[in-house]
Amino acid sequence: MDCWKTIAVTVALVVLLANSIVVGAPKNPITVGCVCMNMGADSNVLAYEGLSAYAQKQGWRLLHSDCQGEIAKVSLNIINYVNQRVDAIVVVTSEKTIIDRGVAEAEKKGIPVFLVDTENTRNTIVNATTNCWAMGAYLGSQVVDRIRATKGDKGPHYVAIIGMDDLYVHRQRQQMMEAVFNSPENPDFEVLVSDSVRVDNWQTASYDLAKAWITQYGKKLSAILGTWDGISWGICRAIVDSGYTKDDIFTMSIDGSTQTYDLIRRGQPFVGVIAQDFSGWATAVGETIQAVVVEGKAPKAVIPASRTIYVPYKWVDEANVPAKGEEDKLFAE
Repeated sequence: MDCWKTIAVTVALVVLLANSIVVGAPKNPITVGCVCMNMGADSNVLAYEGLSAYAQKQGWRLLHSDCQGEIAKVSLNIINYVNQRVDAIVVVTSEKTIIDRGVAEAEKKGIPVFLVDTENTRNTIVNATTNCWAMGAYLGSQVVDRIRATKGDKGPHYVAIIGMDDLYVHRQRQQMMEAVFNSPENPDFEVLVSDSVRVDNWQTASYDLAKAWITQYGKKLSAILGTWDGISWGICRAIVDSGYTKDDIFTMSIDGSTQTYDLIRRGQPFVGVIAQDFSGWATAVGETIQAVVVEGKAPKAVIPASRTIYVPYKWVDEANVPAKGEEDKLFAE
């Protein structure tokens, strides 16, 4: 009889242990759908590569869609992933009005949406980005300081701005740049002219605008600024093609990319940039997906009440530009 009791207890323990192992076992690898606005931009490429590296480390399956700068495709690609019943969706560098329809469909199916450099809407979980208000003011300050250091305090000093009104991050940056130039503390500065390019035409329109302004105003302009690197590439080329150097007219911008660093190293009129940590965006989102989707934690327990994570940025110019091939070490420390 004691023998049967011993066997029964042993069997019960084995069953209990087996159950505990099953309960504690990790879920099947999750599937994440990633929608990028435009893989022609370094920000999208580096953010996606960062998310891909994080997903690979965690054993996730990562799907990818490139909207190629076509705004109408963003919500359509989100809805495509909703229909595939993925576990989570990530949207890279878009805007709330553009993603709203897709996010609404995701909410109906209970699929959480995570954002990279994209304004929160509805019940999106988090936006990992850089503070564009702060960067716009910082860029404006760098322009003021450089012009005064090289051309003196006596004005007037005229600047021009090319923005990209399609996306809110560019509107934020431009508004803060203008606030610096229009401040009573800077009576010697004036925004002489400004205009906007679009997501689908920046590659040619930024050059054309800058070339036209230089033809009209010449060295009256001290600087022509872009709200991101791609715009300032066109500005830089227009300055050079017009026969000017960085001592005559310069450009600065916000993003940080290998092409930009190369221009700075070569002494081109693209003289400085606020570098964003694109991979840092992806890591912040990846960690949030891990906590919320995989570990089942409540979003409020792991993200700020603002639903926004601001990743630090760095100023880069000729004094600290990374050596060729070492650009990825900029945010390593």
